[in-house]
This record gives sequence, structure tokens and C-alpha cells, in this order.
Amino acid sequence: MVRIDRDKHRAVILVALVALMAVVMVSCVKEEFVSQNVWALGIPLGGLRVEEAVSLIEERANEINQGPLVFKAGDISYEVSPEDLEIVLDPVQIKSRLEAYVDSRSVFLPATLFRKGPKMVVEGTPDIVSPALNEVAQKIADHLSKEPIPERYGFSGHDLVILPAENGQKVVPEDVLVALEHIEGTTVEVAFQIAEPEEVNLEPLELVAASETNYDLEETDRNVNLSLAAKAVHGQVLIPGQTYSFNRAAGERSEARGYRYANVVVGNTLVPDIGGGICQVTTTLFMAVAQAGLDFPEIHNHGIPVEYAPPGLDAAVAWNYLDLKVKNNFGHPVVFGAWVEDGTVLVRVFSKSLESTYELEPVILEEYPQEGMKPGLLVETYRIEKQGDQIKNRQLLVRSYYLPSYPNPR
Repeated sequence: MVRIDRDKHRAVILVALVALMAVVMVSCVKEEFVSQNVWALGIPLGGLRVEEAVSLIEERANEINQGPLVFKAGDISYEVSPEDLEIVLDPVQIKSRLEAYVDSRSVFLPATLFRKGPKMVVEGTPDIVSPALNEVAQKIADHLSKEPIPERYGFSGHDLVILPAENGQKVVPEDVLVALEHIEGTTVEVAFQIAEPEEVNLEPLELVAASETNYDLEETDRNVNLSLAAKAVHGQVLIPGQTYSFNRAAGERSEARGYRYANVVVGNTLVPDIGGGICQVTTTLFMAVAQAGLDFPEIHNHGIPVEYAPPGLDAAVAWNYLDLKVKNNFGHPVVFGAWVEDGTVLVRVFSKSLESTYELEPVILEEYPQEGMKPGLLVETYRIEKQGDQIKNRQLLVRSYYLPSYPNPR
């Protein structure tokens, strides 16, 4: 019994000695570490050996010096090359300032113990090399700013919707320069001010008229022109009294703007020219807006009938020569929607509910026969206004004269 007690006593003493030696080792094996919750260039350094911390600082400083820098404000980013804005950041300067937070501690203590408490940032003062710093800062500020967008009309599929307002943001050059003073990496966060849009209460509108024409899916170049022309119609909003000009909206047709060569009507034949085919869009627009009751300050027919619309219902355009103009003669807004898809050109007109309905009636008054050719035509196009079954008005919209033409002009 006595021997067992002695063995237990020796074991306890041995454990105590081992524990004491461990404490001595922990207290004796020390290195220089960053001893507080210190950050530099966006990197947490607390608990790291000084050599590790310096290495990370040098690596990050090198990234910043080499660029490019990405300036970010909210969800907008803008990249600036080192040629436009060069940042020279000296890691030695940061290392010198870091010394105030260096202490000796045991190598066995976890780094997480030193990343608690108040965050302290050790910054370096960057040298900014740019021949025109103010101009560069202004350019960055302009790219990071955006205008607020008020409530507006838009589309969901072929349906008109009212899109919610969106805040904008304002960045000034001073915001950019301040951000550079506190640079942490190749992404530079820039402060900005929220810009709220003006309050606009749009009237809900409904579909009041629509028209569609068909096109050949295999005529690739012509179909490119159709799509470009539709963009000049789609989403156009006419306030009361406003006149829409297709030529003004579409601009000059050129190869630089994406238009291609396709057949156009010249006299009584077809010849290739830039922007060929766009008249199908203006024709479809004319038929739709005419049925919506709008006015036409300017409209022209082609030299010969076109295959995608009956005589008297076409609308020819040519840059700086022939235009289609539509005037909103109502006391409320009107919105156009235009689509070119799956072999169909579709134009829809949205407005307040109309008291009247409108029908188009082209009337062939004269034919001018010529041997071996389709006869020339004189056509008057009327718009019939109805309320219920009662005709309220019969208005002449356009008088069209067509030349005799060959059966399949090319």
C-alpha cells in the first residue's frame, strides 16, 4: 500500500515538472509579431510575424504600383491604366509606421488573439504621377456618376409597362482624390452621393392599334436594315402636340451605322442601295398609327406598289429627301412599339382609350395601262372614323400615284 502511494506521488511530481517546463518554454520562445488589430493596404496583420507582415505589404504595394486601378462607386466601376494615373507607394514607409505596433510574444499564441479590439489602419502616403491629375480625376468622377432615371414607359414582351424610377449617383473629383489618399488595393472605393429622380406620374396607356407585315427570313442584309429601322420607332413617346420624324429618329443610313445594301424602289424598278428595306418598317408604322387616329404632316408613296402592303398604304422614306412624320393630336401621350422577329414586322400603338375606331380604305381611282407592264395607279387613301356602327368622319389621308411597272422588277 505504501509503495503504491509513493508511485502516485512521483507521477504527480513528474506531471507538474512537465507542465512547468512547458510554461518555461512558452515564455522563453518568443519572436517579434504585430501585436494588435492592425491593418495595412486592406490586409489584416495582427498576430503575424513581422517578416510575414512586411512581405504581404510589399506584395500589395507592388500590385498597386503596377496597376491598373479599378475605381468603384456603388455598382459602377471604371478602370484606369498606369499610363493615365500612376501610383507610387513606398512599402518602407508603411513598414516604418508598423514598428509602433510590433512586440515580442510567444510563438505558441494564436494570431486570432491579436485581431480583436479596435481596428487600426497603418497607411502609406502614395505619390500620384499624372501630367493632368485634375483632368483624370474629373474623368473618373464622370464615369462613376449616373443620372437618376424617373418613372418611364418600357416593354415587357409586346406589352407596354411603366418602369419604376431609379436613383442615380454623383461623384466629384474631390471624392476620387480622397479615395486615393486611403488606397488599399487595385480596387479603389470612391464615396458618392445618391441622386434622386424627379417625381413623374405617368398615365397608364393601353393598346389602341397595331399592324404587321411579313418579310423573307432569307434576305439577311435587308433584315438587318429592318431591325435598325425598328429601333428608330421602338419606345418613341409623343407628348401632346409633338411630331415624330422617322428621319430624325433614325439618322442617316450608312455602312458605319450598320446598314447594308438591299433593294430600294427607284422610279419603277428596284436597285441595290444602302438601307434598302427600311420602308417596310415605316409602312407598318403608318398603317398602325393611322388606325390610332394620329395625324401625318408628311407622308409619301413609292414609285411603284410594294409587295408587303396594298397600294395606298405604303410610306416611303429617303434620307434628307422623303420622311414620314406623325403628329400626336391627342391630349395625352402616345407610345410606339416596334419589333422585327420571325418573319413579321409588328408595330403597336399605345394610348388612352379612344372614343372612336379607325379603318383605312384605299380606293383605286385610275389605272394607267402600259403594254407588258403592270398598270400605273392613282389611289386615294381614306380613314374612316366610327363610333360603334356609326360613321363620324371620312378623311383623305394621302393621294398616291404609282408608275407602270414590270411584273417582277429587279
